[in-house]
Amino acid sequence: MSMTRKAFKYDMLRGLGSCVLELRNTRDIEKFRPLVLWGCSRDMAYDAQSEGCRSVYLYQLITQFPDAAPFMDVLERRLYQCLRSKGWEFLQDCEVLSYFAQDGEKRARDILKNCYRKTLQLLNRKRKYIEDGLADNFESLCVTLVTMRPEMYRMLVRDIGLMIESNSLYSASEFTWFQAVSESRLGKKAINRILYRPDAEGGIKAYARSMEEYRERWDRAETERRKSEPNTADEIYEGLKEGEGAERAVSPYLARRMINQGRQQEAAKLAAYYRDEKEPALRYQLLRMLANKACAGMLDVERLLADSRRDYDELAARAFDALSYIRDTRVREYAYQLLGDEKRLAQAVSLLAANYEDGDREVLVRAVKQIPITYEDGAWHGVFDDIMNLFSDPAKHKPKELLPYMYRNTLCSFCREYVVREMGRRRMLTEEMLEEMRYDCNGKIRDYAERKLGKGQGMEAGAR
Repeated sequence: MSMTRKAFKYDMLRGLGSCVLELRNTRDIEKFRPLVLWGCSRDMAYDAQSEGCRSVYLYQLITQFPDAAPFMDVLERRLYQCLRSKGWEFLQDCEVLSYFAQDGEKRARDILKNCYRKTLQLLNRKRKYIEDGLADNFESLCVTLVTMRPEMYRMLVRDIGLMIESNSLYSASEFTWFQAVSESRLGKKAINRILYRPDAEGGIKAYARSMEEYRERWDRAETERRKSEPNTADEIYEGLKEGEGAERAVSPYLARRMINQGRQQEAAKLAAYYRDEKEPALRYQLLRMLANKACAGMLDVERLLADSRRDYDELAARAFDALSYIRDTRVREYAYQLLGDEKRLAQAVSLLAANYEDGDREVLVRAVKQIPITYEDGAWHGVFDDIMNLFSDPAKHKPKELLPYMYRNTLCSFCREYVVREMGRRRMLTEEMLEEMRYDCNGKIRDYAERKLGKGQGMEAGAR
């Protein structure tokens, strides 16, 4: 049966391969064209920072249509509209165009080339700092180009170096991602041969010099930070008591670092400070370090329960974070109390998942399915993560019916990857599902499905 436009949009927002298969098999592909065009005009990822842009996915959708020109029109227009914007859409557009360019599409190559020239020109003209996305987007474009054609590295660093040399607004510190990607593509030895050739062009020398200066500054700053960082629970607590701004000098990872270093007693001291502290703002700062899997077991449950009920939202949120790692009858009872509170439903589910018993199955499944899955409210995201943590416990009979539900409904493809692997371990993946997964927006899911099916790489050449 053909998908409805509503179902297609629902699956497309999630990056499911069902949309690609629908376009391949439908007799009325044109009814979906407006939806794919709409997808080309927005950042498709739920969290591009963790799951990456959905560029390959868009490319797969577009290439099912007989004519890519209308999509190219949108991509070109949006590329320039997003030139100064912060966000991921610019990178997404660049990557989609690069896949077409690799497939021999001259227009895509020309768009990228012209955009590069335009962006470089705008950066060179800047004489005062303005907080916009122009420099970041230029780096994204450079990353795209060097990924597409690693041999372009020499030209790119020459242009970047000339810009750095002529304009004090810029330095190599703005191109560390580009440098890291380039090193992974070409190798450090090849990079160094380009940067440190005796006859290297002036721009290349300027880039190399600026990158060295940046790395030296970074190393010095890290050394100073480590020297000034408090080392004991007493030092941390006294530092936090200094007041506003003091928390910035205290890493939220300090308590976990103590555990990793075998200094459990110091971490336990921090937990005691939290238990005994009367000032809510200070308890919040202490929970920033302690509300994690490694440290939560040291915390006083009654204090956490009390703080979770406070009007102080940040403190309450951290208390719930800590409680979600604790297995305790009091936490389990609290979870059941909260199930009737719509505003606290997601937190109730997280606590119940941490304290799950076989008799909770029906209640848990029903509660999970009641939580809205939207871009605006990300409470479901943490819940899905907690459910996956539940599956990591071999001692329990898991509510495995939640796995296909999360697979089909999560907006985050990074999370879906873990769901897919768990379903695979439980032999829940059908051949039909694996075929769909071959066209998922998540590259690791695509590769997983290919291996399971024993097929060669099915992706178009440009999108690899």
